[in-house]
Amino acid sequence: MKGSIVKHNLTEHKDALTGRTVKQLTSQPGNHHHLYFTSSSFTADNRNVLFLSDSGDGSPNVFKLSLADGTGVQLTDNQDGYMKSYVYYDGRPYRGLAKASPSYNPATHTLLYIQGQEVRLLQVDTLEEETVYTLPDGVMTGFTHLSPDGRLACVPYIDARAFEVGESDNPFSAIRDKVTQERIESQLLVIDLMSGQAEIWGSQVGWITHVQFPPGEGRSILYNHEGGMVEQRIWLYDEGAMSRIRDQSQEREPVWICHEMWLQHSRGVLYHGTKGVPNDPAMKGAGLDKAASAPALQASFVGRFDLDSGNYTELAFPAEMTAYGHFTASSDDRLLVTDGVIDGRTIHLCTPDWANRQLVWTPVCRHDSSFSVQDVHPHPIFSHDDRRILFTSDRANEKGKGHLYVVEV
Repeated sequence: MKGSIVKHNLTEHKDALTGRTVKQLTSQPGNHHHLYFTSSSFTADNRNVLFLSDSGDGSPNVFKLSLADGTGVQLTDNQDGYMKSYVYYDGRPYRGLAKASPSYNPATHTLLYIQGQEVRLLQVDTLEEETVYTLPDGVMTGFTHLSPDGRLACVPYIDARAFEVGESDNPFSAIRDKVTQERIESQLLVIDLMSGQAEIWGSQVGWITHVQFPPGEGRSILYNHEGGMVEQRIWLYDEGAMSRIRDQSQEREPVWICHEMWLQHSRGVLYHGTKGVPNDPAMKGAGLDKAASAPALQASFVGRFDLDSGNYTELAFPAEMTAYGHFTASSDDRLLVTDGVIDGRTIHLCTPDWANRQLVWTPVCRHDSSFSVQDVHPHPIFSHDDRRILFTSDRANEKGKGHLYVVEV
């Protein structure tokens, strides 16, 4: 029930690799994981984190958890399981909470999420909420985003027939192929939360799932085309125009690019990927055959695209570093944190020197997550003061069910 209190026991352990103190934040039965990393999970004062938990009953809700004493407050009141959407293809059509949808704005202390066909905005302090938009029939949604000032909300959606791919063992690729072959468009729905007006800012053939307003002002949205080895991954909507970010059209060999996010201070976009052979487990058999491709074409990299110049810089890792993972940036853009690439079991800090094309890294702690399902991808993020890293792992839970952890940087 909304407003219910749940108490988690905070426990600590010394990391065997680095000796750092790692604090486990959740202890109650169920599956617990923080919000997707395009939206911060930390409150503005860094004293609490927002996270999703099914409390063991299969119906996820959003909670706020105190880092000081483990007290959790239930913010939403979902009792209908989880809804079918990206990346939860086995969910209930048009019922339940869309697990990819919660987006939190620390500045305004508001939470956007989708329940059934309703887009809802919740005031975290008071738990008051309103339905700000009702989605049209027959659409599937992805991640959402709130603008920095809290005024605008973006919800990407696509015709539900894109998800009608039968009993595919890889719906990720099957959906991508169907969207391409049948030329199915995605919509960038933007809702003005002050006026209540909603409009489609852009429409494009492709499967759009990640959307992000820029850290400053302006009518622009960073977004993607989903599906792994797509023709072009990263796009920008800006004042009515839709253009490529890190143009892939001139590549001679396959390149996989993923997990784009805005940098905060340099009008840049952070992303990563691999050349030749993708390391995404969802892309079975994509890219070049590993035995046939040259070692130089198998490098993983982290990249930065500069919006002012249109140039990009990609810093390569050694050839043996090909584990799947994610990258996020600190608030000053000087540090990156990753849960993979270097190895698939450890959180690492990376310091990029873009000008001199150099990259150094150091381990923070083991996460030891199985990566078996979306919910237990560690997805490490920094606190607003860059002093802590939050991540999810199933190391101390059933495989595929997460707990939350925090470690001091």
